[in-house]
Amino acid sequence: MMKHYSLTIPITPESKQRPKFTRFGKAYTPKKTRDYEKKISDYFSSHLNVGTFNKDVPIVVNLIFGMPIPKSTSKKRVKVMLEGAIKPTKKPDIDNMQKAVLDALNGLAWDDDSQIVKVTAEKEYAVNPYVHLYVHEAI
Repeated sequence: MMKHYSLTIPITPESKQRPKFTRFGKAYTPKKTRDYEKKISDYFSSHLNVGTFNKDVPIVVNLIFGMPIPKSTSKKRVKVMLEGAIKPTKKPDIDNMQKAVLDALNGLAWDDDSQIVKVTAEKEYAVNPYVHLYVHEAI
């Protein structure tokens, strides 16, 4: 039987920030990114009781980022956004959001992210922001 799981994390999607460097040239991940990744991994751990996929199992990851609607948006425009007729084209970039989620779940959802053979990601507007994750074995 094929292993798979799905989880919706109630969090505002964020980008993975670029590494910062000490004055001695050592790279480190900024605190904002570390905190965001920790929230994702903690939520995953507390809501799913699944082990990692075995090292040799290729996996597919589907991500949907529910982006917040700007507060100044008219009710008419909000309706159109929620119907999907207007897509979020502003920052953050989808590839940087994807990277943050994949890094946060490395060692939890899968043994190593090198196992991921396919990723799909999309942004949509949502009343309550979220990150939805669906992971399954590649067929």
